Parts: sequence; structure tokens; C-alpha cells
Amino acid sequence: MNLTQTPYRELLTGLSSADDPRVAVSLPELLQPRVLDQLLSRIYGPELFATHQPVLVSQWSKYYFMHWLPVMLVSQLAHGWDLPLLPRETGLVLDERGVPLAVRFLEEGEEGDAQASLEPWIASNLRPVVDALSAYGKVPAAVLWGNAGDYLESSLRRLQRLGLKNTAPAEALLANRKLADGRPNPLYQPVRYLGDGRRERRSCCLAGQVEGIGPCAQCPL
Repeated sequence: MNLTQTPYRELLTGLSSADDPRVAVSLPELLQPRVLDQLLSRIYGPELFATHQPVLVSQWSKYYFMHWLPVMLVSQLAHGWDLPLLPRETGLVLDERGVPLAVRFLEEGEEGDAQASLEPWIASNLRPVVDALSAYGKVPAAVLWGNAGDYLESSLRRLQRLGLKNTAPAEALLANRKLADGRPNPLYQPVRYLGDGRRERRSCCLAGQVEGIGPCAQCPL
């Protein structure tokens, strides 16, 4: 499906089309520890990599979530199109240092149901990515799930401001404490809005531990 004609295309700046000449590296390759070592050291410098690896892994994960989640929301909620979910079907375009610039789906996808649950996103893609990065960087999984939930919620609100009405599947993913299989929902209420309208994350992304990176504007600390 060609998403370039969608009225919600402003959320697709992180999508790399099939005819994009840039190289896309598959997620399983990128999530190899030796590859992440090289990427994070180039992006943030070897000194910071040696002392604050969990913080850097958390920050790198944000790039993936900020590109992947808006595209997934637009595709399913606005067009009823199921993009490929598995990590091996997903690639990232990187800049010369290793910062993710865009996500590219390595398979076409198929027609789906715009009203369907978004829980398969967790089992098929988000959990494998979170588990791999958490194990590699010794980052609490809750930190990475908080990053994913932050971008899921903010992307959803942008879609609503653009006029999308079919948001119930995404709202349910953010509102339900439990998944259908009875396990805790790692994306449950990732942010809250304070009395003055400010938006606050439920969990810290660790950015405040490094001068020059954080803290972020929504830091709960």
C-alpha cells in the first residue's frame, strides 16, 4: 500500500519507501551486541559509551519508536492495512554515525481490520526489541517500554488533532492494565497530564543522568 497520499502523512516523516536508494539494515542485525557497540560508540563517543551505556541504549531506542509507531498507527487505524510486524521484516536507515533516520518495511503487508487490537504489536515486535536492548544495555525494561509508550501516546494525540476518529484500538492499548493473555500491559498509561496541562511520563528515560542529553521535558523526576 502507498501511504504517501494519506491525509496523515505528516506522521510519516520517518518512513522509508521501497524505492528509497538508501540502505536499510534489518533489526536482527542491528540488535547484535557487536553492532550496537559500534553504533553507540560512534554516536555518543567511546568515553560516554564506557560509563553510561544504559542511558545511551535508552536514547537510541527512542529513534526506533519515534519512526515505527506513527507509521504503524497511520497504516492500521487510518487505512486498515497491516504492515509486517516481525523484526526480520523491519529495517532501519541509519546516518553515517548510526542514528536511525527512518524505518523501512521489508515486506508489503496485507489488508487488515482497522478496528483490530494492537496487542500483536507487543508480542511480535516491541517485546523482542525491548528484551534485546534491555539485556544488551542492562536497562530496566520499564524504561524502554516507557519510551515506546511515550511515542505511542503522543503520536495518537497528533492523529486525533488531525481529525482521525478511529482511535479506539490505540486508546485500549494505553488504557488496559492487562493484555488479553492476562499478563500486565507494558504500555499501560505511559503518560499523564497534570492540572496545568503539562504532560509527564510515567517512567524516566534516564536522559537526565548525562549532561547535554537530558532531562527531557516530560521527566517525572
